[in-house]
Amino acid sequence: MKIIWEYISARAKYALPPKRVISLIILLLGLFHTCFLALFAFFSIRPMVILSMGGVLFYVFCYTQAKKSRRLPRLFNLCYAEILLYAAAAELLMGAESGFTVYMTAMLPLGYYASYNFNSKKGAVNPISYTFFAAIAFIIVQMAGSFIEPACSFGDQRVDHVICLVNYLVAAIVITLFLSSFLNQIKILENLRMNQNQKLEELSRLDSLTGLSNRRCIQEKCAQAERQRQEYALIIADIDDFKKINDTYGHNIGDKALQAVASIFKNAVRDEDTVCRWGGEEILIFLPGCPLDKARYRAKDILNQIRALDLRAQDQTVFHITMTFGVSVSGESENFAEALRKADERLYTGKRSGKNQVV
Repeated sequence: MKIIWEYISARAKYALPPKRVISLIILLLGLFHTCFLALFAFFSIRPMVILSMGGVLFYVFCYTQAKKSRRLPRLFNLCYAEILLYAAAAELLMGAESGFTVYMTAMLPLGYYASYNFNSKKGAVNPISYTFFAAIAFIIVQMAGSFIEPACSFGDQRVDHVICLVNYLVAAIVITLFLSSFLNQIKILENLRMNQNQKLEELSRLDSLTGLSNRRCIQEKCAQAERQRQEYALIIADIDDFKKINDTYGHNIGDKALQAVASIFKNAVRDEDTVCRWGGEEILIFLPGCPLDKARYRAKDILNQIRALDLRAQDQTVFHITMTFGVSVSGESENFAEALRKADERLYTGKRSGKNQVV
């Protein structure tokens, strides 16, 4: 019952496909016509028996077609037309007190369900056309009913009231099922769009080759730290003689070397730190609340891991790489740009004085 309630209240985590919805509606309408067939047969109302029997046979055919997924829009239109015709004929035969015209008004919103589910490149479904035919049928029946006396009767006004209540109940169930499916579809599409936007947002902050953050991400983190007047450290590192690696072993091996280095950096920092591919073979680390001595220690630890890294060329030849690091803290500078410039200057000081070190 909980699952059914979640679905009809448009809080379900899934939406029934149009094929399933239409199959259920056809089954419901077929059972409805079967019940009316038995009722009218009990009261010996021959015209309505014939009308209901035709409805039962019609929905048996439609159900078999719906299970085969054959032309769902056409089946929907046929069912729509049958409901209007049945309601009109029953209203004229049984009188206004029977309440069959409720199906005509109940059909008004279903055109929007059809428009949402059956639009395609071949043609658009106009919901106004469904509204138009339902409204015309309602007006014609109301006008004709004022001139034509009902031809059939149950002979008991209480039965007429029960039939009227049943008609209202069935119409409400049909509308609820259609609209629940419609709203659940919209909700799930909205959730899908939100998830896709979130993934796109995440991708916009990541470097595709290394999986590290990109410049935008680390710049936002630094700007936030400065707004909150939070101290931070920056470590910038550059692979030594990376061009020589590409020239000797090929760019594919160079990319694998970058990925291996990125993996070491990601595993060597704290959860609150951010590792970014700053450009080319340069990697930048943002360490909030980290003093200079701890940042220097972190850089040396990463350098030792890089030195111990075994990389393999295409012919399985093992080679090694080194990196040079520059470290600075925000307390030395007025803003992120200046702190980065200081770290970068120290990096190139290390490059000029032998590489493979932390400055």
